[in-house]
Amino acid sequence: MREMKPTDPPSQLYYVSTVELRERTGEEVKYDRLRGTTKKLLGRVLEADLPNGDLLQTHFFSSVQYIKGTGTLEISIDPKIRPFYGYLKTHFTTFQLDLAITLNSIYAKRFYEIFSMYKHLPDKVFRVSLDKLKIQLGLTDKDTGKDKYPLYAGFKRDVLGPAAEINTATDLAFTYREIKRGRKVVDLEFTVIYTPRTTEIDYNEQETALFGRLINDFSLRKDQAAAALRTLSPVEISKRLYQIKLQLNDGKVSNVGAYTAERLGVK
Repeated sequence: MREMKPTDPPSQLYYVSTVELRERTGEEVKYDRLRGTTKKLLGRVLEADLPNGDLLQTHFFSSVQYIKGTGTLEISIDPKIRPFYGYLKTHFTTFQLDLAITLNSIYAKRFYEIFSMYKHLPDKVFRVSLDKLKIQLGLTDKDTGKDKYPLYAGFKRDVLGPAAEINTATDLAFTYREIKRGRKVVDLEFTVIYTPRTTEIDYNEQETALFGRLINDFSLRKDQAAAALRTLSPVEISKRLYQIKLQLNDGKVSNVGAYTAERLGVK
């Protein structure tokens, strides 16, 4: 996908190939699942408090067009959201679709979208009322006011807890602080930590990308990563890494380096 820049003209279109997604996850990208994912993303409203005090409501994408017979998606971006993206290469691939495939919790996906609004801003600390956050997460019906989690303990357990997988599965991590009025939690103050990943790369340099990914994300030694690339194809490595990631997300792996080395057959 062409690198996106905030200075691109409003009419600039971007293209992402399903081949890139298959190479990244090691699995065939099913059309129905992909269609469902892009449909949800197009329908989701994002809110951001701008530096001048204005409230911005928008979508990540203006449109997604599936080009018949090419395995290619044509993406148009809302021009007002560009400054929040920064200089993100392959953003649609590495953020929207890869995370939609790998993150298990729907709330982790939604929190990641919210946190991404801040990842390239100088101040990565923001405070939001619990009521507003529940609306953003789709937990409170705007018309009826019905709250899916009227008790904070349930919200903390079922929403904030699962969202913590962001910290191990993405380029973002977060902490939060509870703001109380008396004994009641009324606001949450989030601190977003952004660590660029070496996985955002040019897919023409696939082996180089995998080498960096094996070392940085899966804790292999350099000699182990090199051995894996000598004995396995890039597609097979990507497939196994995807399965390892699922095990990590489920908390079934205590030593990621040792487990990855075993799964890839390197010592």
